[in-house]
Order: sequence, then C-alpha cells, then structure tokens
Amino acid sequence: MMDPTALESSKESARDAALSAAPGWQWSERPPSLFRRFQFGSYGQTRQFLDRLAEQSDALGVQPQNINFGTTYVNVTISASGPNLSESECRLAAELGRLATA
Repeated sequence: MMDPTALESSKESARDAALSAAPGWQWSERPPSLFRRFQFGSYGQTRQFLDRLAEQSDALGVQPQNINFGTTYVNVTISASGPNLSESECRLAAELGRLATA
C-alpha cells in the first residue's frame, strides 16, 4: 500500500507541473483539472479563438471536458484522462494561453 505522504506529494508535484506548464489556469483537485476563462473584445475574436482551440485540440488528440462561451468570453476545463493531467493535456492548456494573447 502506498504511503499517504508519498501520494500527497505525488498530487502536489502533478499540480505544480500542470500550473508551471500552463500559467494563468486554476487547478482543481477532484478530478485533476485545469480551468481558465478567456476574455475577448469582440465576438469575432471569440470565434477565432474557438476555431484555433478546435485545431489545437485535434492536433494534440486532447478534448477539453467542458467549453462554455458567450459573445466575448470562453470558459475551458481540461480534465485528466487518467489519475493526473497528461503532458498533452498540459500542452493544450499552455497553447490555449498562448493563442489567447496572440
């Protein structure tokens, strides 16, 4: 049986790695996931971001668990497909952060 201290340390290192790879995202423990709200100045910018989100998602083979959007915002939740967020899931979060500021 795994030592509870080691398990907690493993969770913390997974969280730290995810947040380091994807600054600006909020971490949730159960299930391991990242959330971020992206704000835009117009619907055109929102739509362009959603199109790029779809392209990146397809390219990385990672689908966000939840995407919610309005005229000038997009909420994205990326949940772990396993016990922790994968490298691809963290990479998608980092790429979306980059796209939102491009």
